[in-house]
Amino acid sequence: MKIFSYVRNNGLKRSIQVLWQYKIQIFLEKIVYVFTKNKPLQNKILIESHNDFDCNGGAFYDYLIDNNYNETYKIVWFVRKKVKKKLPKNVTSVPLFGPSFRKAYHICTAKYMTCDCDILKKYREDQVLVYCSHGAGGLKSAKGKMFIPDSVSYLLVQSKKYMPIQANQWSLSTNDSRFVYIGYPAQDTFFQSDKEEIKKITTKKYKKVILWMPTFRRGGGYQRNDSLKEQKLGIPLFESKEEYQKFNEQLKELDVFLIIKIHPKQDLDNLFIEDQSNIKVLTGETVKAMKIDTYRLMKCTDALISDYSGAAYEYLQLNRPIGYVLDDLKDYKLGFVVDDIQKLIAGPCIYELSELKDFVENVVKENDTYKEKRESLRDYIYEYHDGNACQRLAMLFGLKRD
Repeated sequence: MKIFSYVRNNGLKRSIQVLWQYKIQIFLEKIVYVFTKNKPLQNKILIESHNDFDCNGGAFYDYLIDNNYNETYKIVWFVRKKVKKKLPKNVTSVPLFGPSFRKAYHICTAKYMTCDCDILKKYREDQVLVYCSHGAGGLKSAKGKMFIPDSVSYLLVQSKKYMPIQANQWSLSTNDSRFVYIGYPAQDTFFQSDKEEIKKITTKKYKKVILWMPTFRRGGGYQRNDSLKEQKLGIPLFESKEEYQKFNEQLKELDVFLIIKIHPKQDLDNLFIEDQSNIKVLTGETVKAMKIDTYRLMKCTDALISDYSGAAYEYLQLNRPIGYVLDDLKDYKLGFVVDDIQKLIAGPCIYELSELKDFVENVVKENDTYKEKRESLRDYIYEYHDGNACQRLAMLFGLKRD
């Protein structure tokens, strides 16, 4: 039987978790659907995001509230943790995981749904479900790891030019009519004037602020490890704490502040770096505790250090220097979205610690030799550079204000 096979392959604990988080809920939704399927859909917008109230869903929600759409539409958040703060008028929350008749009722009666990570289930043809995703692609391959249900109404993709790559990653045809190129709501932040997010981390002024966002190699649950190369400190390049501390001294001499934002899925048991005078280490938990918005933080920085992550694609919209740490390129197990990744790289490739130092020095000197290639790649990947993605998403839904 399939049940026993699943338990054997995934273990009893994981099987019980899946049963509680997903399977019982589907049963409840089918019951509710029987009683609601012939009733008119309600003016409700369901939102799910990568973490609660963040990413594309969070940005779209802020846009809806700022423009008073909650006067006309009820907004329902699907959350991972219980909401303790007071929500605005006509806004409520339900748990993303676990059985709930109230959640089932919202799913079966809402006209509009948007999700970034866990794709909500759509029961009726007249419901509109938009999958926004929780990142702008990246170099690493995710093919075979993401299933797009036929019930999804629209799929946000960066541009028509980039679409074939994304279609391949999602195992979809390039002729799929659901692709839309309206931009990612979260990136609207890049085109706003606010630059206060850095003050949540430091109030000191530096010549340059650089953000390093390494993708996770080891973590994500179930003993996953995407790289064969050992990272002795839990991040690439550094072999010892002495090297790490020496690098901090070099940053101090250059008057550079480095923020290392650890991927929220990274296994912290193998992280052996800590704050220094010119280095701040952020983990998934500290980001939540400090209420830091990653997109707003990106906007406050002068350059990005990335690798195979979608963070480098996101940062292209800011048109600022990007360095790519690829020291485990030959050991990276997931593979890449294209055969020649140089086509999707618009900055120096960093294989050794000395090259990381060179990148920092060039940022300080404002020696931006990749500007032309970066702008060309930016135009290839993105259809828009205007900060109006939330507005276009509202138009896609056909939302109206009183």
